[in-house]
Amino acid sequence: MPKQLRIAVMSNAGGSGKSTLTVNVGYELAAQGYSVALFGLDPNGSLTLFCGLPDPPVEDTLNRVFQKDFDGNWPLFNCWSEKTSRVQVCLGGLIMTEAAQRLVLLDRKAYILADHLEDYPLPHDFILFDCPGTIDMLHSAALTASNYVLIPIQPDDKDIDGAAKLLEWIFDSIRTLRLKPAPEIMGFVPNRVRLGDRAQHRDNMGLSNREKTAQDPPSLPDMLAAMKIHCFSLIKDSAEIGNAASIGLPLKSYRPAHAANKNFKEIARVIQKKLSSQS
Repeated sequence: MPKQLRIAVMSNAGGSGKSTLTVNVGYELAAQGYSVALFGLDPNGSLTLFCGLPDPPVEDTLNRVFQKDFDGNWPLFNCWSEKTSRVQVCLGGLIMTEAAQRLVLLDRKAYILADHLEDYPLPHDFILFDCPGTIDMLHSAALTASNYVLIPIQPDDKDIDGAAKLLEWIFDSIRTLRLKPAPEIMGFVPNRVRLGDRAQHRDNMGLSNREKTAQDPPSLPDMLAAMKIHCFSLIKDSAEIGNAASIGLPLKSYRPAHAANKNFKEIARVIQKKLSSQS
């Protein structure tokens, strides 16, 4: 039987679209017949809003899972029940800031999530971890529990620099934590890309009309290709994606014909192939 796959959706910058990616790829996987659990590690709690759910009481958040005496009672909520029965979500929120601070004091701080998933396994085909926007102990916990890492990025200079630091941290953490097998970088997802009015986005995606010079830095796709890291098709910035999130719906449910749904389907297809390769 195929194994469960766990994917950490990580970034080293706020507003890169981690929650958007988590929600929409998760929904696409469910539409293909798979069961999915979404975990909200981000203190911002965006997953709660994007899934159309009310704020849960603290005792029913992911904070419960990060307790040393966790008993396997996963605080899961059904999501988009009128659309699908295949998605559940474990919500975070501001309490995750406290959870991150508390992790520092635990003996197996970086392994607590992986330990609990091993001791109290969930039945879902996929678990997607929506990580915070800055690197902290919650990133370490997600990395240790994951098979793959998916990195959304806006093609701004500062975000590309932040992504380079994130990659350095990931590879260093894999060595330090002696993760075997090591989680793999599934790929980068250029997100919220504005080709019409952002020359920096056009330049960094290698789509500028101006003639390149020897002094120009390589494009993001070229840099990733040199590192043998997959670069998914770019997702253009769209108010419709934000509108769907603001009313707690995945884009495919809100605007089925929107072009970005093809992007999410492309990512889901790669994830499905990874699952099939585990059988």
